[in-house]
Amino acid sequence: MADTAKTSAKTMVIPPLVLALICAVCCGLLVLANSVTKDKIAAAEAASIQDSLQELPDAGTFTEIPDFTPEDNDRAAATALYMDEKGQAAVLITADGYNKGGLQVVVGVDRDGAVTGISFVTVSETPGLGTKVQSNPELLVDNLVGLSDTAAVDGVDGITGATYSSKGMKAAVDCALDTVGANQEVLGA
Repeated sequence: MADTAKTSAKTMVIPPLVLALICAVCCGLLVLANSVTKDKIAAAEAASIQDSLQELPDAGTFTEIPDFTPEDNDRAAATALYMDEKGQAAVLITADGYNKGGLQVVVGVDRDGAVTGISFVTVSETPGLGTKVQSNPELLVDNLVGLSDTAAVDGVDGITGATYSSKGMKAAVDCALDTVGANQEVLGA
């Protein structure tokens, strides 16, 4: 009877202990992987943003404005504000298309408050539909360049079949225009 009690205790205690040990090892490996890759990932993200800034028309050398007031809306959030030596502002925006946070774009705005250009950092929208905002700029993005007020932006037709992505793109431009407008003092305009 004593052997049965020992066997029963072993079968009740050992499997959870082994599972706990496996979980601890896996957590340790995840921590190690994070510590090894986090700087590389951050550098790649920063390089991608800089590349997008340089894609703006007539782009100079952009510097980040650290203390700015973001003017977020229900579909888009400003995450950074930049300015080049020519006075062009650029706003890094994360917007919800079909996917939450599916559009990360840089919107350039000139001294007069008009959109100078839009470049894409990342697009994680539905391939073939939502990605049309990037792959077919003539359908939407080109129509947003030159606009300077949210009513005009909202009046631009979206892309058929990419309704959510179109709404997210227009919300991103609205957010950028509002953010630049709210930060005129910081931008020195």
